[in-house]
Amino acid sequence: MLELDGGVTVYPPVAEGEPWRAVFTEGGRRRYRQGATEAKLAAKLAAVTERLEADAPDMERPGADLIAWYLSADRLPAGRRWSRKHAHTQRRLCERFAAPVIAAVRCQDIKIWHMQQIANAAPTAGEGARVAGMISALVFAGIEGRFLANPRLAKVHWQAGNRPLPVPQVSTAGESPLWVDPAEIPADGDICKLGRALAAGRHGDRDELMANTAAYTGLRWGELTALTIGQVDTAARVIAVDRKVIEVAGRLYLEAPKNRKRRQAIYPRLSPAGYPLAERLAARIDAARAEQQAGANPPGLIFPSPKGKHWRSSNFNRQVLQPAYRAAGWRDEHGRGTWTWHSLRHVFCTTALFTWKLDATDVSRMAGHANYRITLDMYVATTAGILDRARQATQ
Repeated sequence: MLELDGGVTVYPPVAEGEPWRAVFTEGGRRRYRQGATEAKLAAKLAAVTERLEADAPDMERPGADLIAWYLSADRLPAGRRWSRKHAHTQRRLCERFAAPVIAAVRCQDIKIWHMQQIANAAPTAGEGARVAGMISALVFAGIEGRFLANPRLAKVHWQAGNRPLPVPQVSTAGESPLWVDPAEIPADGDICKLGRALAAGRHGDRDELMANTAAYTGLRWGELTALTIGQVDTAARVIAVDRKVIEVAGRLYLEAPKNRKRRQAIYPRLSPAGYPLAERLAARIDAARAEQQAGANPPGLIFPSPKGKHWRSSNFNRQVLQPAYRAAGWRDEHGRGTWTWHSLRHVFCTTALFTWKLDATDVSRMAGHANYRITLDMYVATTAGILDRARQATQ
């Protein structure tokens, strides 16, 4: 009898013609292996030893079980579960790229080349980066869940092969990659033009108010379309941002704001261009309350769809924004243009920083940035004026 690492006991044959046998305990079960020769038994025990040393009994299960474990909501604690949108993205990536390669492969037999095949199946570099991120998370979850033992399985990246590579992004030395060029931010006059174009459209002044609210409160699209009467304190001019609408696989969901962090934002009485935001918003709240009482707007939304429900971004873009963009000069005859609805958030941040002279930490909190460093990197960390300052200093 021979005792091996991992609690494996090997029994040589007693009589000629008998096999070599091994006994071990795995996953609470007593298990056996045998081979006609010592070498053949040793080959079988190599995989057993790997599992025992890693305490990973589920390495014998198929890759489909690994994927199911990775996508399971119960894998993570309640406070760390994925958002619906992230969960949908991970499921899509697993079903499209990972499952065809490893679903039928035993977890212990999954090799780096399997993972590389998954990454290379992505059609573009951008999608390849998302797939590589999914692979990294899948491997970490697999090791944690005792399906895998080799962390090097995560060390893969998208390989272009014969496919075209994206043009390398060139940035300015000393500037953050987050830096927003002033050309990407509409001026107050451009907001006015968009507002007038929206006011001439299907929903009139309400859509003009919506654009100005976005531009001078910093609310994201989903937060704005979820905005209700009870979230606005007109006396203090404060909006409680505690929810958002997201669309996942064609369905709308109401959930907590980005990063699951509530915040408060303030809005001005007048915009820098003179738009009476506080007055118009108060009037719209009165109108929304009347709609709610009449049953036309049950949730009491400030900016409802024509049916009194939450807007879908695709519908709003097609029915409202695109015609207004063209009318306001935000798009050329080919439909091209720099500014988008998200550009209105940049308007709020730069207005708060440079017109209202608010501290970057305050702007960061009202805008819902993860930290004030992001605010500085996006709007303050510019290299403009370096040469002028250096020339002045060296004269």
